[in-house]
Amino acid sequence: MIQKLLLSTMLTVSLFGVEIVINKSQEIPKISPFVRDNTKEIVTNTKTGLVWQDDASVKSGNKTWSDAKSYCKNLSFAGYSDWFLPTISQLESLIDTKRYNPAIKKEFKNIFSSYYWSSSPDVSYSNFAWGVNFELGYSDGSNKTDNRYVRCARAGQ
Repeated sequence: MIQKLLLSTMLTVSLFGVEIVINKSQEIPKISPFVRDNTKEIVTNTKTGLVWQDDASVKSGNKTWSDAKSYCKNLSFAGYSDWFLPTISQLESLIDTKRYNPAIKKEFKNIFSSYYWSSSPDVSYSNFAWGVNFELGYSDGSNKTDNRYVRCARAGQ
């Protein structure tokens, strides 16, 4: 769903009993809450406070779901050691539906257009967990033993 904010100015002039209405609208640019730190190779969502790993390792490592959770739990990166595998809702917040291959917010520089694990198990199928496909920008379940990519997150200060 795409939303546009409009700033509308309306001017009404009465002249000799005739009313002239001038309506001028302009789109207000939407400011992204995502901010990239190139030095630390992280992206912060200023709205939620979540900090996202965005170094080269997020596009190079395939892991099972269990290994992905352990990887994030044990990750020491950008001066922090409190990383976790994000929930499906948190991971879906990175999808940019206006982009394709990769369908992720433009602030992310390290991306492999493929499937990334979330920490959310699929309650319908005990051997499946949820993830996001950043080639097309959708979420889907996958077998926990499949090898998928990992992007860890942490709660900001």
